[in-house]
Amino acid sequence: MDKNKIAISLRKWRGLLIIVMAALLLELLSAAQYYLTHRILDDELEKRAESELTLKAILIKSNLNSIEALLEHSMWKIQAHLDQPDSAYITMRRLVTMSEHLQGAGLGFEPYYYPQKGHFYEVYARRLSNGEVETSQIGGSEHDYTQLDFYKRVVQTGKGLWTEPYMDDAGAKALITTYFQPVRDRKGGVVAVAGVDMSLEWLTDTVDNRHIYPSSFIMVLTEDDVPVLQPFTDRISSDVQQYVYRLITDSTTVARKKSKSGRSTVLHFDTDKRDGTIYYAFMKGQPHWKIAVVCYDDEVFASLRQLRLWMLELMLLAFCILLYVVWRFARGEKKMVSTNRLLAEKTLEEERMNGELRIASGIQQALLPSGASALKDAGEAQVEGRLIPAKAVGGDLYNMFVRDDKLFFCIGDVSGKGVPAALIMAVTQTLFHNVTSSESNPALIMNRLNATACRNNESNMFATLFVGVLDLPTGRLRYCNAGHEVPMLLSEKLRVNSEELSVKPNLPIGLFSDFNYEMQETVMPPGAILFLYTDGLTEARRGYSNNATSQREGQAGSKLFGRKRVREMLEGCGDMSPKQLVDKVIAEVARFSEHTEQSDDLTLLAIKYTPMVEKIVFNEELTLPNDVKEVEKLGVFIKDVTSRLNIGKPLAPKLRLALEEAVVNVMEYAYPAGSMGEVNIRALSDGQRLRLIITDNGIAFNPTQAATADTTLSAEERPVGGLGILLIRQLMDSINYERIDGKNVLTLTKTLNTEINKT
Repeated sequence: MDKNKIAISLRKWRGLLIIVMAALLLELLSAAQYYLTHRILDDELEKRAESELTLKAILIKSNLNSIEALLEHSMWKIQAHLDQPDSAYITMRRLVTMSEHLQGAGLGFEPYYYPQKGHFYEVYARRLSNGEVETSQIGGSEHDYTQLDFYKRVVQTGKGLWTEPYMDDAGAKALITTYFQPVRDRKGGVVAVAGVDMSLEWLTDTVDNRHIYPSSFIMVLTEDDVPVLQPFTDRISSDVQQYVYRLITDSTTVARKKSKSGRSTVLHFDTDKRDGTIYYAFMKGQPHWKIAVVCYDDEVFASLRQLRLWMLELMLLAFCILLYVVWRFARGEKKMVSTNRLLAEKTLEEERMNGELRIASGIQQALLPSGASALKDAGEAQVEGRLIPAKAVGGDLYNMFVRDDKLFFCIGDVSGKGVPAALIMAVTQTLFHNVTSSESNPALIMNRLNATACRNNESNMFATLFVGVLDLPTGRLRYCNAGHEVPMLLSEKLRVNSEELSVKPNLPIGLFSDFNYEMQETVMPPGAILFLYTDGLTEARRGYSNNATSQREGQAGSKLFGRKRVREMLEGCGDMSPKQLVDKVIAEVARFSEHTEQSDDLTLLAIKYTPMVEKIVFNEELTLPNDVKEVEKLGVFIKDVTSRLNIGKPLAPKLRLALEEAVVNVMEYAYPAGSMGEVNIRALSDGQRLRLIITDNGIAFNPTQAATADTTLSAEERPVGGLGILLIRQLMDSINYERIDGKNVLTLTKTLNTEINKT
């Protein structure tokens, strides 16, 4: 009896020792995991901060480059009218009206350049608080601009420059930064300096509108540590700003001598008792500014601390469970406890795997666009897409979006199922969106997707794919098929008939990198529906058990849905909406395959072409020969159009500038040198939108695919051309090009309802 008590006591102490050792091991593992996770989050924050700095630097540089481009684009007009002193008033006024972000623009000439104007002649145009532009001559003995540092530097170097932020009391009467450019006469000598003033308040609003974390903020300093942009004071106290400013100034002064970027860890903020980290970098090119982002540790590692707390609670729970296990073991129930523990572990593992699969499924569904969000800017088409994976994740895909009045869409099926196919699906989705952002030929899109899919394809996975581009104004459909199921075309006028789209038997992508895909095209009539699907529809199965129903129907094994049943199901569906059609197909498949587990992913995509019938209230046209000397007539034409449509400032000058750029571009490139041709300009409006349709019968040339100017380069490094199409894209809502009946048709569209009747 005493021996049994001793044995039970030894088992209890041994169990307690095991519990203590297990608790220590769990705590050690938890601490190691916390440390590693902390390092991972810290490294991830650094990468996110670097991305944020790069994004903000690009945003700032883009805004500065747009201001530079406006001045450089107007330089030819300034130099062309140097023989007319008073033209400077018109040019500066026009320059300010070209961008709502300009505070003012000035043009200062060398002393006595115009004898009749005297020693000083500086014309300045300033935007008033009510939006009007005021011009005046501000040069004089009290404001001797020729002695200012920027003027001397521009005249001496002959190059443009950005100034440090300063308070302009003579011209803009605000805190600004200015970009200056030399003005040269026909002999190349510098005779004047032109400058545009940009409001720093606008630049602050642009940059400080999104942050990594709620309390993080951005600061921008000049090369001499003068603040350019500071965070909004209602979110960040001035004491914190000054403290961070001193840290950035001290650390970047040392870092500038060693490298072009740096990192400084802030141990403690005396003002609000919060630890944080500062990341900063130096912007490339002019101006030489530095940008910094500040993040607080309590926000960065909040989720990690919460996770740590949960882990401690779970460890405490596990400790209690272990105590219970030892107690049960001491009472001779070791086998039952062991079985229950194994069952619990298996259940937890299954729940973990199911949770990860649910997360993966949610991510995959998030990659798929919805018809409403994809076509929010287009009223000429209705789209409905649906993906029903056979497992938690699948390999089917579809995508669609609108660019330049064209609907880009695709549907595909990756070989295999599960996670590998889902990964290929995600990569293909991303590639499709990246390629179509600059290419509108379906065959070329397919060739580039195939080349990427074949690269390092050691698993020999491939995908069937159908890519289409629908021109919304004309209904012209260009498409390319890569071994995918043949789409069906339904028509409202033929409600009892549906037909397969004529497609060429191209190979799936991912097989042969040198395969050349061919494009086809057709025209979708108004109201027609293009129905696309994957083989999950035709290969949907119906299984039968050994019961009275199967015996009565005389079926055994399984039966496929089949293409014939698809065609029969679509008869009479031409008048449905895409959503109604997709819902009907899904319901039919569910009814057909009742009590049978889904064996393959099912993806459906329905596109209905519904062009808007515009009630034209204005229709005027003008035909010009391809001679740039005739552009003056174009100015009279567009002025008449804007006047009759009651379009005032600031929209009217933008429309005129965009139309002049587009027409001059056609005159210069559509016809070979020395040949004669015509350019037809037609203005249509329904009262809500204005369409400017430019038609010529010259050589085929798509300006929407022409390379736009790289505004990140300096004027000396940038090649000639590209600024025109960049300017047109900024001024108009959409640009659409089509080659119709041997003619180039370029359509510029601008919505009027937000700016019409403004003066």
